[in-house]
This record gives sequence, structure tokens and C-alpha cells, in this order.
Amino acid sequence: MTKGFTVDVQFNASALKAKFQAASEKGIAVVCNEALKDANFYARQDSGELIRSSIRASSPEKGELVWNTPYAKRVYYAGHPSKDRNPNASLLWAHKGYAENKDKYLRILETVAKGAL
Repeated sequence: MTKGFTVDVQFNASALKAKFQAASEKGIAVVCNEALKDANFYARQDSGELIRSSIRASSPEKGELVWNTPYAKRVYYAGHPSKDRNPNASLLWAHKGYAENKDKYLRILETVAKGAL
């Protein structure tokens, strides 16, 4: 008959939770910065103020992307974006940026989760 053995496993839930929290916060900031660039690729660019407002008003570390001009909401949903200065301009530019790049965002999150960034 074989003898059994005892294994002592110590699990530090607080440290693990802190590590996940830090990775989550970093992942959100990295993905939101990338998403802002991707969305602005499709944003209208008549005077450039719409895109500049997103850089000033957004808080990627909090997961917030904001285009803060009096006309941002209207031109996001309606009208015909001028393609004179940005041939990629589109309505729903943040949605389009996400649709075109969601796999990239998942890869970024995976990289952050592995601790490589």
C-alpha cells in the first residue's frame, strides 16, 4: 500500500484581486486610447474641432470617450459627413471604429492580462 502525502496550498485572494484590478484598469486605458484613435479615423474633420474635443474631453483611464462640441451628437447620428478633409468620415464613427477593430482590442486585452504591456 502506498503512503499518501499532504500538500499545503496558500491562496492570497487579496493579492490576486489587486493584480486583476490593476490589469483591468491598464487594459481599459490602453484599449480606450486605441479606440479613440480608431474612432477619430472615421470622424468628420471639417475644422478639426470635433476630433480635438475628443482628445480634451475623453478619459480613457475611466473608459470614457467623449466628443464634446455643440454639434457632436447631431453629426454622429444624422446628416452626410463631409469627406473633403477626411475621406473616411462616417456617421456613427465610434461604432464603425469598434466594428473594424474589435479583434485588435481583444488581442490588446489578452496581452495586458498576460502582463506583457
